[in-house]
Amino acid sequence: MAHFAKPWYRKGRGWYLESNGKQVKLGDNRKEAFERYHQLMAGHAQSGTQVSEIVDAFLEWCKMHRSARTYQWNKFRCDSFWQSLKDSNLSLLSVDDFKPHHLEQWMTEHPSWNPGMRRGALQSIQRAFNWAVKQGRIEKSPVAHMEKPPCGRRENVITPEMYAIILGHVRDADFRDLLVTAWEVGCRPQEIIRVEASHHDSKRWVFPAKESKGKKRIRVVYLTDAAEGISKRRAQPFPSGPIFRNRRGRPWHPYAINCRFCRLAKKIGRKFALVDFRHSFVTRLLKAGVDPITIAALCGHADLSMIAKVYAHVQQDPEHLVKALTKGA
Repeated sequence: MAHFAKPWYRKGRGWYLESNGKQVKLGDNRKEAFERYHQLMAGHAQSGTQVSEIVDAFLEWCKMHRSARTYQWNKFRCDSFWQSLKDSNLSLLSVDDFKPHHLEQWMTEHPSWNPGMRRGALQSIQRAFNWAVKQGRIEKSPVAHMEKPPCGRRENVITPEMYAIILGHVRDADFRDLLVTAWEVGCRPQEIIRVEASHHDSKRWVFPAKESKGKKRIRVVYLTDAAEGISKRRAQPFPSGPIFRNRRGRPWHPYAINCRFCRLAKKIGRKFALVDFRHSFVTRLLKAGVDPITIAALCGHADLSMIAKVYAHVQQDPEHLVKALTKGA
């Protein structure tokens, strides 16, 4: 008598079946899963790899071979996409039937997403299918050539006057230390929330290559006197783990920082983000006459392209441009 594989449950993902060496998703609940199973056994089911198989396998691969941050970044977007398919009764959609309009439908369900978020969401799904092609799971990606929206640009430049207003509304020392340090050194948001006492070296933070963005080069953040004083003071009660923490002694999380800026916006009438301090740092140094090569080194960039394309906002200061024109006359 022939023996057939039985459905099995994967926590948080649904019911699966091992068929021809592949894990086929049957459904989220037991009833629909076994209906699908019986269809497969009867030979009436649609052939082909399912979209859910690709997404699940990609996330499992990310979990094993990529950083926890990259895995969570992709998981959030893939889970949102998967929920969209379920809500449209397309949880069993095959790769052969998967079209760009399915992603467009997903985008329309989130009108609050800004261009950067929409671009990142599409990138995550495209990466999953590009990965599947490289792994030999599918022959080609059905969404490889789908156009992504531009990522947009942040135009929030914090002037010294606005910086003083912001600090005037920050009462607790923990958030204030975070903002002052970000203003002084212009580091990446992920660097300031992850820096530990072990990274402190004289007037620098030194991140090993494996902890740096890109994981290729050592990242050195140079500290002003004010930033060094804050760093030393905050490292004393926290000899291990991140030194910048909130009033409860917990390391700052990006969501928590965003909440603080949201509350701050109600007082000052404008919403900022921690990355705006980095952009403003670059603009401030350019206006002060610091050469772009030095600024790129301070920001941890290998070349000047990011300074020119993203971080320089001197065009927002007409007075500065007029003065520059006068100098060249």
